[in-house]
Amino acid sequence: MKNQNRIVLLLISVLALAGIAYIVAAGFDQDQYLEVVAGGRGPKGYPLQGVATFAAIATAESLIFLVIIRPNSYRKSWRRALLALTASVALSLFWGMGVIHAQPFYIAHVFWLFLSAATMLLLFVVSAIAAWRNAHVKH
Repeated sequence: MKNQNRIVLLLISVLALAGIAYIVAAGFDQDQYLEVVAGGRGPKGYPLQGVATFAAIATAESLIFLVIIRPNSYRKSWRRALLALTASVALSLFWGMGVIHAQPFYIAHVFWLFLSAATMLLLFVVSAIAAWRNAHVKH
């Protein structure tokens, strides 16, 4: 595996682990909206089921990014990076529509998706510049 391929694999792995850690940490936040609506009678404790569900969803989304990018055969493929960027933006829009009055772990998941979209944008820009340079280098 080339050095660049390892960097891409490491980048997506760190992104996935950071997303899961952020979702788990957000589970400890108090749901302010529910406190106001329920008048302090809302459910107490850690929302284990919701956090576990969204951690699994974030893991699946990271695997989708890995399947699209395929780091072992990546070799500066700007098209794969563009497809991963499109997928991350689509996922951000899909999950982002449910953010209003959502629980903190849901909001953390959407923020993580925005971060993943920014990461895929960076990967696309770097790949497109590398492809352009390779196409315009005088041999």
